[in-house]
Amino acid sequence: MWLFWLYECLGLIAVIVLIYGYCRFRGIGFWSFIWKYLKWVTLAVLIVWLAIALLCRGDLYNAAHCYFRGESMHANTKYSIFLGECQVETPSGSYVPIERARALPGSSHHDDNNSDSTNEFYPVN
Repeated sequence: MWLFWLYECLGLIAVIVLIYGYCRFRGIGFWSFIWKYLKWVTLAVLIVWLAIALLCRGDLYNAAHCYFRGESMHANTKYSIFLGECQVETPSGSYVPIERARALPGSSHHDDNNSDSTNEFYPVN
């Protein structure tokens, strides 16, 4: 999610730099231009933010889906944009893909075949 907000901040900086460059090129005062065309500047910023949100809509949907999936499991989850997967936090503090998790984090794992095994992700209680 931090990557999305980084894109949003970079979009805002890009709009401000473009306006500043236009003002320098035309010989207009930056702040006077901002106040004179405040509605249009605000609209330009909103359009850029909306365009970035539309470009990132798949990742935003997956992050929201991962969050609500973690809430239903009563577990800490995060969505990795780089890996493209929802990850669940294990009791040791590391994150593993939620699709490959065998049980809920922190729950007791009862394995009849190998009851004395020590699994670092799901301790036997």
